[in-house]
Amino acid sequence: MASFDSLTIGATGVQVTAGASSATVAIPNDAQGNRARVVRLQSTGNAYVRPGFSGTTCTVNDALLGANQALVLNVKPFTHIAYLQETAGAKISIVPVEF
Repeated sequence: MASFDSLTIGATGVQVTAGASSATVAIPNDAQGNRARVVRLQSTGNAYVRPGFSGTTCTVNDALLGANQALVLNVKPFTHIAYLQETAGAKISIVPVEF
């Protein structure tokens, strides 16, 4: 079983407001530097998410990750997750589940 890093995006996330721009974070790698193929996302508050690359942006038209809900995504071709939070203090966790 490979060891891996998980990532929690804290209160520095981008809140949904008029004219807000999304933030983008790299998908965590395992100890050998392999990128995750499948990740589990969970948020303490509503957030919009979109897998993509370093320049990807997220809007309120992308996947809604509800508060305390989990979303499993196949992110094999992607390197980053773009997100917007409805609440500035919400935390989004990105946990790789398959490499």
